[in-house]
Amino acid sequence: MEQGPLGVMPGSQDEDLLDLYDEQGSWRGALSAEDAAGVPVERTRYLPGPAGSITIHNCRMLHQSAANNSPIGRPLLLNVYSAADAMPYTFNPLGSSHAEEIVRGGTARWARHDPRPCQIPPDWSGGYTGLFAQQQKE
Repeated sequence: MEQGPLGVMPGSQDEDLLDLYDEQGSWRGALSAEDAAGVPVERTRYLPGPAGSITIHNCRMLHQSAANNSPIGRPLLLNVYSAADAMPYTFNPLGSSHAEEIVRGGTARWARHDPRPCQIPPDWSGGYTGLFAQQQKE
């Protein structure tokens, strides 16, 4: 726990999404203090594990990492998977030689739409500041 493992809130992926933009309309990549104050933190489940462990969670699930209070780094390899019919709304700033590679199944011929609204991220085609730098206000 000293390294600040990922914490997730089971069931939150089925609840309304919270706004990740600030009052001026700038992307902050984190909850506002007001929204965070209303989150029932007692539902958080931390996912510690030995080196090499992985976690898998729905990106709509409320998640956060506790502070790393140890001198040991906390490396992160982020693999993102989505359905073949999930189309990006904006430029992907984290391009990869494996982007849009299908790992199972085939190319989608029909689009499926989740009826719940989903916030559109900023257009990062002109440059990207990583989420952690954004949250730390670097």
